[in-house]
Amino acid sequence: MANTHTETFTLRPAQCDMGYLWRPSAILETMQDTAGVHSIHIGVDRNTLLQNGGLIWIVTRLKVEMTRMPRSGETITLETYPTAPRHMFFPRSHIFRDESGEQIGSANSLWATMDFENRRMVKSEFVLSKMPDNSDLSPAAGIPATIRALDSDIEEGLILPQYTDLDVNEHVNNTKYLDWCCNALGVETMSKMYISSFDINYDNEIRPGVNIQTQLTRNGDRFSVLGFSGETKHFSIGGVLF
Repeated sequence: MANTHTETFTLRPAQCDMGYLWRPSAILETMQDTAGVHSIHIGVDRNTLLQNGGLIWIVTRLKVEMTRMPRSGETITLETYPTAPRHMFFPRSHIFRDESGEQIGSANSLWATMDFENRRMVKSEFVLSKMPDNSDLSPAAGIPATIRALDSDIEEGLILPQYTDLDVNEHVNNTKYLDWCCNALGVETMSKMYISSFDINYDNEIRPGVNIQTQLTRNGDRFSVLGFSGETKHFSIGGVLF
């Protein structure tokens, strides 16, 4: 069993923003893809979980910290590995290195298993039995924080989830929330700055037909974006602009 998984790739223009910098949602796409490949090696991939209890993976929280943002054409190596389970949650670390081997970022994501039909998180003994012993490895980043709105004026918005926001789990994919966040911050902000670190809380999944009211608050280089449908909070994002 491979306790860790490493992939090396070259950043393509399609993964970058107008300033040729790695787009925040594309960072999450890479994390998702490499975690998916590693889950196949471990034996806990989506198809296997569906066959063993009708389960799927969902991400509940994540933290990403970048010391610098790489540009289109750079070669990046990503190493990922799970660490010790925490109750019903399975932490997964990610380390980003440039072509010289220097670490330029790290991430920690918390995953859980959910019953695909009932849409409820469940504890899976099958997954627990498959997880590698990585007790000698430390988390690459801290535990994702609980995000609350900053004490500032609220900029409101409305999001109508579209076909391209949805994935095979029949809900908005975790990577799309960062696109929504960047769009809320606006072209003027994102053309001059980048998000050097961020935390996301995925509180309630967003299914087709659910409209989301967003609340953006800013305080200096810090921001928060929260998403609601009625009284239900679906997500919270907090980050730092550089």
